[in-house]
Amino acid sequence: MSFDIGNVMFALHRHFPNPLPSNPSISRHEQKVADHLASIIKESYYGDTSVEESEYLVQEEYGDWEPEVFEPYDCVLPDQDDVLFGEKAVSREELDKAITFYRSGKIGSRPITTMHHSYRWIRTDAHMNKLRKYEKDKKAFQESVRVRLAQLTQRLYEEVKEKLDNGVNLHDSDLMAMALEINTREMKLQKQNEMKLQKASQSWITRWKQSHRIVSRRVTKFVTRKCLINKDAIKKNADDFVKNARTEISNYHPSMVFNCDQTGIQKELYPARSLAFMGEKTVERLAQSKSSLTHSFTFLPMIFLDGSMGPKAFMVIAEPKGQFPPSRPIPNCPNLEVRAGYKTHIMTKQLMCDFFESCVFIPSVPKKLYIMLDSWPAFKDHTTIKNLVPNGHDVVIRNIPEHTTGMIQPLDVYWNAPWKSLIKKFTAYALRTQTDYVIAQRNNAICMVSVLYHQISAEHFRPFLQHCWKKAGYVGAANTSSTPFLTPAQYCIDHGDTVICYHTGCNHLGFIRCARCKMFVCFNHFVVSKQHLCSSP
Repeated sequence: MSFDIGNVMFALHRHFPNPLPSNPSISRHEQKVADHLASIIKESYYGDTSVEESEYLVQEEYGDWEPEVFEPYDCVLPDQDDVLFGEKAVSREELDKAITFYRSGKIGSRPITTMHHSYRWIRTDAHMNKLRKYEKDKKAFQESVRVRLAQLTQRLYEEVKEKLDNGVNLHDSDLMAMALEINTREMKLQKQNEMKLQKASQSWITRWKQSHRIVSRRVTKFVTRKCLINKDAIKKNADDFVKNARTEISNYHPSMVFNCDQTGIQKELYPARSLAFMGEKTVERLAQSKSSLTHSFTFLPMIFLDGSMGPKAFMVIAEPKGQFPPSRPIPNCPNLEVRAGYKTHIMTKQLMCDFFESCVFIPSVPKKLYIMLDSWPAFKDHTTIKNLVPNGHDVVIRNIPEHTTGMIQPLDVYWNAPWKSLIKKFTAYALRTQTDYVIAQRNNAICMVSVLYHQISAEHFRPFLQHCWKKAGYVGAANTSSTPFLTPAQYCIDHGDTVICYHTGCNHLGFIRCARCKMFVCFNHFVVSKQHLCSSP
């Protein structure tokens, strides 16, 4: 599809129809915003960007929360055609038949046993009294307020659940309107203007929500209606892919099967929550650079079915000129291939080719491979990838169906979150104790990724890495280790020990416990004065 920059400028002008100044004084912030927009437009023009849609439905459990008992009496007064006998809703037509039958007895009426035999919903004397009251009142008969409100409560829940299951955004005002619509639609009015319908009050809606465990939550993801409507088809595609993949990978040694995926990582990655004093309405926390909170780099690892990581990972960092300046060379990291992107860290097809040549088709990786990729357009170009395969290699490529990566891609399902948690713990420690260490500085970021990737690739974490495949559905419990494991952040940083750094003459506390050599290493000897890349497995 063609991309016309003029059309984009026209569309932007419709959003912001301000007259253009002839010679404005542009602030630094305004220039940065303009440069950022220009970068996005250029990337789109050259076909280096793609728009992806996620289709997750987030459900949260509140197992330890007990709602208040809901008493539905308030100012909503619906009427229903049906009449309740116990839990059975009986139409008025059937009530008329029951009364005719009741009065057709030889002595003027029939006993309750005979009535129950013909109308199973009549069980007690109270039901007979209710039937006689209906006979007397006929059209004027109405259920009690309690019963009618209970009916409204249930009907409102059914409609709200349907809306929420379909991803519709609802608020209290919508619930009030829906209650009134149910009231209007299911009320039998003698004359349209004889009764004024009342709305549900805010207190009634609040108690109704509490009783049905419905709360206001921040929207975590927006999905298209197409994804929601097709969620059953998406789930079927995912199940079919996993089923076929399990059959195919049974013909490969686990060390020949891998999944790779690119993930964007913020230059300063912090947890979204922090301790604060109760009552604080604004929680402000320190960051080394505001720009590092909005700028990222791309990281592309490989995870193998046998519970190992690829010998090398791929990293892309944005550079203004698309190359690293000779005056500031990048550090030599044996487990990383680092590339410069032109003003952006976003992967391109050219960088994808570079990744396969420098990280996949290398001597330390088996020659026979089963490669599992997502449906990024460049990854779907099998011809380009096959042209990179050296002679003597046997490569099979399978693309995970669109919209299913969150369900069945091993790196997405479990690996990415613990990996980013490890980076967050590193960042938090550096900010708290190493005030002179700039996390987002390019070479510092490269060294950080290198030493942390060295940790997560350790033999110690094989059960953790195998669990990624198990959780995605590609292997069963019998084919993976049942050994309990700690995540990399839990083992390496949250160890809770106070041990001095193992380096001779160093008196600093160990910041991290190495998953390879099991030694405790201070921050300085881990990543500052030297990189802790021990040779232990």
